Amino acid sequence: MQWRHRNCFNNVTPKTSNVLLQLMRRTNELESTKEQPRILGDYEVHVAWEGFASIRQISSGEIMHSRTPPMEEARQLYVEQSNLAKRLKVSPTDDTRKPLVIWDVGLGAAANVMAAIHCYEETAQRKSVRPLKIISFENDLDSLRLALRHSNNFFPYLCHDGPDALLTKGAWQSQKHPDLSWVLLHGNFLETISNAPARPDLIYYDMFSTKTSGEQWTLAAFRKLFEACEGHGVELYTYTCSTANRAGLLAAGFYVARGRNAGEKLETTIALTPAACPTPSSCRHELLTRDWLGKWNRSRAKFPSETPVEQHVSFERKIRMHPQFRLEEHNL
Repeated sequence: MQWRHRNCFNNVTPKTSNVLLQLMRRTNELESTKEQPRILGDYEVHVAWEGFASIRQISSGEIMHSRTPPMEEARQLYVEQSNLAKRLKVSPTDDTRKPLVIWDVGLGAAANVMAAIHCYEETAQRKSVRPLKIISFENDLDSLRLALRHSNNFFPYLCHDGPDALLTKGAWQSQKHPDLSWVLLHGNFLETISNAPARPDLIYYDMFSTKTSGEQWTLAAFRKLFEACEGHGVELYTYTCSTANRAGLLAAGFYVARGRNAGEKLETTIALTPAACPTPSSCRHELLTRDWLGKWNRSRAKFPSETPVEQHVSFERKIRMHPQFRLEEHNL
């Protein structure tokens, strides 16, 4: 509906006229939004019954941040758990020019990255911060393009110059904060990982589930990721609490800890390289203990799905002899 009749303002007070003008603008905004398609490629805007919007993949039915507003989950699960604000703080003992590097694996609609950028911008207003470099990996940019089309009404966190620059130029450099940058590696993660311009300090691993992106959750993928860390102290955060995925991370060489709950999940997963967790007592996260081995032993998802049956014995031995559990046993 368009407000075209001028005589509706006859005999009204200035205050009432202003209210009507605001109502006109809001109505026209809503009409404009209705005209914008909510589908692009394999993605559509999904509005949850709680009222917040997410992006849904049509072919799989999977919804990004399905039970929690995208930015709320991004802040709680990735930014807060990784202690990003504290990591950004300049310390006298650190090389203050060395950037903190985040690998954002599974860009999606960019909620995790924007939560990190907002954290940087807010922290930089209060204190000196070290440089931050974000590297996003994504093979299908339609989810971000769709969310950006609806940023005013459904995805306000994208009302920022970063996402548009990333889509048009493949990179963004903050004008206000010259040490804040964001680059895109477009393509299959396992193929583009070797092109990353810097190794990570933090990894936000937010791919679709094994049903949709099975290749990204294999033991081979975790090994490739572990090798990319090159003995560096790295912490990885992901929404999954799958027994098979945790076993795969352990077998690849990571230490594995319990993460906080997210939506309907009672807990999520944190993986750390040995350099980030030299001893259980030095780790600030709750590492899986030998009690978890009992659960793993009873699980029907004991092994990553791609592991051949003839390799199950060696895989099981690798899990049981993992230094994480041996260190725990030594400290008892």
